Amino acid sequence: MTTKVKMELDYNFLFDKLFPIPRCITGKGYRKSLKLLSKYVPFKLINYKSGKKIYSWVIPKEWNVDDAYLLDQRGKKIIDFKKNNLSIVYYSKPVNKTLNLKTLQKNLYTIKNQPNLIPYVTSYYQKNWGFCLKESERKKLIEQKYQAVIKSSFTDGNVQLGLTKLRGKSKKTILISSYLCHPAMANNELSGPLVLIGLYNKIKKWKKRNYTYLFLINPETIGSICFISSHKDELKKNLVGGLVLTCLGGPNKQLSYKKSREGNSIIDKLYIREAKKNNVKIREFNAHGGSDERQYNSPEPNLPVGQISRNVYKTYKEYHTSGDDKKFMKISQIKKSVNDIEKKLLINEKYLPLKRLDPNCEIRLGKYGLYPNINHPNKKKYSSNTKKDGGLQKNIMLHLLSYADGKHNILDVADLINVDIKEVNKVYKILKKKKILF
Repeated sequence: MTTKVKMELDYNFLFDKLFPIPRCITGKGYRKSLKLLSKYVPFKLINYKSGKKIYSWVIPKEWNVDDAYLLDQRGKKIIDFKKNNLSIVYYSKPVNKTLNLKTLQKNLYTIKNQPNLIPYVTSYYQKNWGFCLKESERKKLIEQKYQAVIKSSFTDGNVQLGLTKLRGKSKKTILISSYLCHPAMANNELSGPLVLIGLYNKIKKWKKRNYTYLFLINPETIGSICFISSHKDELKKNLVGGLVLTCLGGPNKQLSYKKSREGNSIIDKLYIREAKKNNVKIREFNAHGGSDERQYNSPEPNLPVGQISRNVYKTYKEYHTSGDDKKFMKISQIKKSVNDIEKKLLINEKYLPLKRLDPNCEIRLGKYGLYPNINHPNKKKYSSNTKKDGGLQKNIMLHLLSYADGKHNILDVADLINVDIKEVNKVYKILKKKKILF
């Protein structure tokens, strides 16, 4: 199914529509959210059925909640899911129990050192139940009987992804992905999909694209695992780099890029160069924390996908709490992230991987007039039969041809031999004109 894109992108409008929806990794809230996003990007919807085994995982049942609340003995609602959808543990089983305070406390979740914030708590793969509230409110609870009610259900359904492609001149592909499964969080949830939509609409308008761009929205972890399972062969064949978008709306001035596990993709190299100019911060790959880049960088499929953030997860006190709202995440920072990432992708667009028409051994450059036909000590300063430049052109040519393996580009060669990119580009154009390089 493809949804026709009709609406002009208004970040504020879309944020305000998405923020109140109680999203999870499955269910009505997720589908409603993805349907809203599909008005701006023509996502093809892909479903993976509950109960299906994928690697060491099993697709969970769909979970929906109609209502949840905690009553005191007078029938007053102390906690109300309909007022704040962070108020329950996500994937809570149905509950209707009368409890004393001591028993109830075992199913209450707060943050003691942040007494005025509600935590975000989940239990996707083990049936539990619970309520989330401010520590300051928990301390006010007195010994009495409480009625805990959670009207939730588990049904066979699907994990659902949204996928679309902008084709380029080359089949070499760059993945741009984000997740859509956190309720009532701005920076850690909605900033990623908003930036993805912004990038889609920018890249769509480019007059030409050298690379192909794949845009993916999925529930975190289980969604990327599903995607890998069904698209692994295509990804391993064509994917040359990728970005997982998350936490891109916070106040930090600079973006922060987390490298892929091997750290040598075209996107890795692009951001490493930018870091040398103090345009971005670099993080090494770390499997302990992060998002879907952990799945892509597993030993198999070992895909070169990095992650881009502004205020990185777990580094700001509002993370995974009710404090991660529109006051913390600014729409102006969303727009800035879109523009900053687009600029880097445009730089990358200029430099496709080098490839030779004839990949075997050294090319006999003399027949093209690009190498001295007579060699003696006084000829060392010559690059070719016609050009005197102290050997610079010959040095560049030989390195361009040596690294024309489909993995390196002219920026890599410029860095390797410490020559200005403009000089390397001049020689590249000569080799391309002679049809030595593609």
